[in-house]
Amino acid sequence: MLFFLRVIQELPDRSEYKGDTLEQEQNVYNKYPLAQSNSALKIRSPVPDRWLTFYLIACCAFGNARLLAQDAADADDPYEIDRNQDDTADIDTESTVDTAYDERELQITGDFRPLVNYLDQDGRDGSILSDTSALARLRVKGRLGIAKGMQIGVRLAGRCTTNECSPEWVWDRATPGSNGLQGGQITFDEAYLHIFKLDKFNFTVGRQQTRFVLRGGVFARSLDRNDSNNTNVTWTDGFHATFRRRKGWSTHFIVQRNAADGSGSIRRGPLNFDDSSAKNTYFVGFENISAIGPIVQRSINVSYLPNSLLKDGTTSGPREDYWAVVGRLAARWPQVPEGPRLRAGIELGYAPERPTPAGAGIDTEVDGLAWNVVVSFMDFKPTHNIGINYGRTGAGWLLSPQFAQNEELFEIRYQWRPKRFPPIDARIRWREDIEQQSGALQKREVLDAFVRITWQFGL
Repeated sequence: MLFFLRVIQELPDRSEYKGDTLEQEQNVYNKYPLAQSNSALKIRSPVPDRWLTFYLIACCAFGNARLLAQDAADADDPYEIDRNQDDTADIDTESTVDTAYDERELQITGDFRPLVNYLDQDGRDGSILSDTSALARLRVKGRLGIAKGMQIGVRLAGRCTTNECSPEWVWDRATPGSNGLQGGQITFDEAYLHIFKLDKFNFTVGRQQTRFVLRGGVFARSLDRNDSNNTNVTWTDGFHATFRRRKGWSTHFIVQRNAADGSGSIRRGPLNFDDSSAKNTYFVGFENISAIGPIVQRSINVSYLPNSLLKDGTTSGPREDYWAVVGRLAARWPQVPEGPRLRAGIELGYAPERPTPAGAGIDTEVDGLAWNVVVSFMDFKPTHNIGINYGRTGAGWLLSPQFAQNEELFEIRYQWRPKRFPPIDARIRWREDIEQQSGALQKREVLDAFVRITWQFGL
């Protein structure tokens, strides 16, 4: 465990910012100007990061001890999760802690996801852009059980686009682009130690994947944490502890280590991590995906990013703690594993502390509210699904990897899930700025569409 923590601590910070290329998922918002540590106003969090870290570790250890003491009482939990109730694909919902297996053997798995995208954009400066591009992501993972309840794992991930496919190895704590790896880049997006007791607790430390999504059937949406969505490659450096409670509830603690020039997860400006007290960020969540009547998911979580918000968007201005609350609720009817069924959900988030209008780049009040709703018609024809998604994120919502701040979105997506062939997704999506940015000639409006194949394999 100390080795993996040391690996995270020693990862190099990138000293020079690399601009993003114009790609399918990198057309939304570029990073804000990077902070310069020599000009940042140093305002320390009232609670030192190291004490908050120790407190969370102590909470996890105490909760683990209680769970071990309750093993016999919880053995016959009547709220065992029925995976047939979750219509959302595992590849889009699983975190690293969800992949435990209690066998001492090497397993090799992977996935290949090619995509063709069309983009039509009316820019804020009045320009018009039309573009068709292709990109692909390849990931290969190896994991090995080294003892009972303990395994190690690594995963190699890379992206290739029509604009850039020359291989380039990267190994930084911060993502090279605003949405993760850029074309041609390769890295380890997982390198971890996993300690677990099946159906009781999980603890992962190192580089890993963390996801908390609205399980919407056709969609796996998130307002705050969803590593490597679509064809992106992102990651979480730190530790993730989960504890399984009775009646289907699970508790999650995450401490994430960031670099001075950014995070391994998608975080939007004016969030900034160059101050030493902003390097560690924290997450706590509670989730239940066992069914009670038509309700198949309910969850609530809090993200806390100390001293990371540049209030006016500049490193010489004041800093504040940024924190946000997200709740999710999903329903399914009828409760059958196959046949036509409706799945719907809502996700709602609020950030009390927000940047000023100047920091958010608009001339009106900055809204910290974010929400999205999904409705999916599963198996309307055997193996065929279709869904719609509508969302709005205020200019003060800075955590979502799928919804940019100050944006309204509507999407229709179709899925085909044949039993003997890789699944196919096709979507058409519309996005527009909610408030016109300061100095812009007009609001930006984007229409894009893609066709995507996902092939999963094991060796």
